Amino acid sequence: MAKITLDYNLAVAKRIKGGISDDELKACLGQAELGLSRLADLVKSGEVGFPNLPKQDTTTFKGIASEIRGQYNDLVVIGIGGSSLGLEAITNALLPLGYNSLSFDERGKLPRVWVLDNSDPSVASSILKYCKPKETFVLVISKSGATVETAANFTIIMDFLSKAGIDLKKQVILITDPQKGPLCEYGKANGMRMFDVDNNVGGRYSVLSPVGLLPAVILGLDIDKMLAGACSVAEGDKKRILTLAAIYIHYLKQKPIHILMPYSSKLRKFAEWFNQLYGESLGKRYDRDSKEVFYGNTTAIACGSIDQHSQLQLYMEGPNDKLVTFIGVSSFENDIKLNGELNEAYNYLTGHTLGELLNAELATTAVALSLNERPSVLLEVDRINEESLGALFMLFEYVVAIVGLAANINPFDQPAVELGKQFAYGLMGRKGYEAKKAEFTQLNAKSEEHII
Repeated sequence: MAKITLDYNLAVAKRIKGGISDDELKACLGQAELGLSRLADLVKSGEVGFPNLPKQDTTTFKGIASEIRGQYNDLVVIGIGGSSLGLEAITNALLPLGYNSLSFDERGKLPRVWVLDNSDPSVASSILKYCKPKETFVLVISKSGATVETAANFTIIMDFLSKAGIDLKKQVILITDPQKGPLCEYGKANGMRMFDVDNNVGGRYSVLSPVGLLPAVILGLDIDKMLAGACSVAEGDKKRILTLAAIYIHYLKQKPIHILMPYSSKLRKFAEWFNQLYGESLGKRYDRDSKEVFYGNTTAIACGSIDQHSQLQLYMEGPNDKLVTFIGVSSFENDIKLNGELNEAYNYLTGHTLGELLNAELATTAVALSLNERPSVLLEVDRINEESLGALFMLFEYVVAIVGLAANINPFDQPAVELGKQFAYGLMGRKGYEAKKAEFTQLNAKSEEHII
């Protein structure tokens, strides 16, 4: 079972000026319990489905992985936002550093992985340069099936494969809404293999659905252990979830910036995944009663100890407007012993390890922040593996959902994101968006005197 501990000593009033008091924590725990109750109601009614994902059957995913194993040198995953950030967090955490540079045999006859997310031509052209059509397996992920970046990249890759005479039904799988949307319609019309993204699982909560699990198992990762880690959170002691949610509820009102700072380079992409989950879920103008609330605070990400040398000065002596969530790792695989005999000034390193140094830097950074009245909490996993990663995914999904529901906002929609998409559809000539193009053209009128 994955082990996660929560240490919030350096966020409480007993240890830090301006920290959360016992009474404040008790009140916020009450709000968190309300949020959890509201979440349970939504799960029971079928409106929200992410807590049920750990119990899904993975047989079909593993069957596909077995079917294609050893046949393809490259796996191209087309998707953006919730359709790609979770997978990137998984591959960053669990695949060896430099995985794509290894030979086919060194990778155990598993494919390299390429994520085609942005509509930046340099990304797509690089993938087309390094991949060969007959050796490339493709996953296209979009819940709506209409996301413009995914649609554009989908057309590029399909053209790439079609011109080489590839049987698309053999080398392409679509992951999308099972009932509607252009990707669903295309897949059904052309007999493509498809996996569903359930209506009650939003994109940013979908990493433990086919969105993340299918590419993960194709890359040789143990998805059953990932789900077991998630299950240990979903079915385990809720005290940790509620306490972290309560602390976030309190500091969201006090600190306009929330920083997630893992002390492992293998969790940098996880921090990017969290950035979307937190920001898109909690940044809302209106609550569920249509009252204007402008809820949320701004997330930022850092990676220890790297960003001690770029951001820590700001955190220590800049505006006292931040809560820091650290993620630590108690035991690193392939840790390296240090020998400081190279120079007398380095002798103190002898007998220690790199992992020990990294954890010392985490602990001392947290204490140094506290001396400057800067609060922080620490989540520590025993090691980085499938189980602990699955547990971290589920923990933060629960916490963010609870925080939002406690404030009576909807943490499962993203209405403000849609306006920019609609303008883009209009500019690109999508049918039905002519009015949006006209509106944008008027709003985007430029005065030459303001261009230099």
